[in-house]
Amino acid sequence: MNNRQKQRQVTGLVIALFLLSWMAGLPVLAAQKPEVALVLGGGSARGFSHIGLIKALEEHGVPVDMIVGTSMGSIVAGLYAGGFSVENMTELITKLEFSKLLDIPMPMGGGIVDTTGIEHYLNILLGGRTFAEMEIPFRAVVVNLGTGKELALGEGQVSKAIQASMSIPGMFVPVEIGDQYYVDGGLKNQVPANVAADLGADVIIAVSLEQDYADPDYRRITDNLRMSLTAMIEGYNVWNTAMADVLIVPDVGLDSAMDYQRGPYFIEQGYKAGLKYMDEIKAAILAKDPDFEFVPYKQAGYDSTELRKLAQTAERSVANLPKRFTLKPVIEFDSDYNFPKLGGKVTHGPLSWFGIGYRYGFDPDNGGHEVFLDWGRDNWGEVDVYVRQSPNRAEPTFGASLRGPKIDQLMLEATYVSQGEKAWQVSASNNKLLDTPRGVAGLAFRVTGLRPEEEETPIEETLLMAVAPQIQIFPWGEKQLPLGLAMTRPYVLGGVTVESPVIELDVKPSFRLGVGTEMDLFGLYPSDISLGVELDSTAKTTWRFGIKSLKF
Repeated sequence: MNNRQKQRQVTGLVIALFLLSWMAGLPVLAAQKPEVALVLGGGSARGFSHIGLIKALEEHGVPVDMIVGTSMGSIVAGLYAGGFSVENMTELITKLEFSKLLDIPMPMGGGIVDTTGIEHYLNILLGGRTFAEMEIPFRAVVVNLGTGKELALGEGQVSKAIQASMSIPGMFVPVEIGDQYYVDGGLKNQVPANVAADLGADVIIAVSLEQDYADPDYRRITDNLRMSLTAMIEGYNVWNTAMADVLIVPDVGLDSAMDYQRGPYFIEQGYKAGLKYMDEIKAAILAKDPDFEFVPYKQAGYDSTELRKLAQTAERSVANLPKRFTLKPVIEFDSDYNFPKLGGKVTHGPLSWFGIGYRYGFDPDNGGHEVFLDWGRDNWGEVDVYVRQSPNRAEPTFGASLRGPKIDQLMLEATYVSQGEKAWQVSASNNKLLDTPRGVAGLAFRVTGLRPEEEETPIEETLLMAVAPQIQIFPWGEKQLPLGLAMTRPYVLGGVTVESPVIELDVKPSFRLGVGTEMDLFGLYPSDISLGVELDSTAKTTWRFGIKSLKF
């Protein structure tokens, strides 16, 4: 070996030693934790179950590094990404009257329900934030109505994207963003696990609220429509959910999509589903990082006082939103003479909270054609004045009614009419003095002023007092049954009215027996319809048809 070769070997050895010493001084790079994505599918009211699932993930230390949602899933995903806690979301959905955020304008334009109120409400809750300002990376999935293409929105105002993601075609008005119109992402992507994959998620936990029908009823239109829609989007779902490491299917029932009154039940079912799939979830994460530590945590959110103030601000702001000129149906029940009224009114626009309309009362003596003017707000009460022409009366009748705001379950009402046996009536009622899953007991107290036959008649001789206890028995308990576009809760009712003049005890009882149902149109707009037979003290039998005012 010559000197040149020895020199090269020594130089190479020196360089090698230098590199080894330099590398030994480098810090050891820590293994990067896997990015975990939570994908929340659509399912209307059943989407409340997502809240329970998140609770289970937090308790078991499963992180949520990014979150994707469709339809109702986008609402829960957006609130959680915006910093709301599980307790915050639970309080919001159990106390909020969703119908206050929706409007059914007539004539309709683009859909039955206008969701501007929901967008405004969410925007206030989220502080007007954009996607870039969210605490957790978030995407809302929509479908471009013009092109038919699916899109995961990740720029711009979050509340507007959520509004678009939940806008079921035909039911809700399409949402305009820029110069394009968007509708519910579930039309093409009910469970958008593919979006999480595109964002680079290492582990994807997806939730599907759609199950196969075990025993469909082909005579039920809702079953047929849902199965038809499922058949159309099945190919998209299979493709997209194949990208999920874990696919969770909570046991929430297919017939409960409109059951918005059962939030706590859905949350509990989501929590149970999270526990059921927890071993599978942890295994998927450990497969990416065997040393991963599951440390329980809890998103702080707002304290109860802060949340209450924020929610009240949002609700008041929605109530004060200007609404376009609207024609609305009127379905009412005359409490003085017990007959239904049907009609319509124009309201909003330049009328604001006033309404002008026409209705017909189905009673020849005390009903007939009516023209009315009303005004009402939930926190102030309602006033209604009218002019009525009854078939059996030569002169028109003037009348007015006043309904105070409901305080808990106590309702105060007063009426006056210029003709008829009854001149005025005031009442106080509580329909839920006793409220159990299987039965409800209520009590009404009223004082009626009869129209005196002679002017000199002392007022005490024209006064009647009545006490009317009533009980409703619900054979199916709290369960609501789907009927077309409504959720119903049938009942059997029984009641007694004990009435007597004030100046002397002359009790004239009447007994009532009938059937009825509580009914929530679209699961949101409450009403109550009943049909019964009333037997008075003279053994006279009268059919009684009852409708509690349905408000849109």
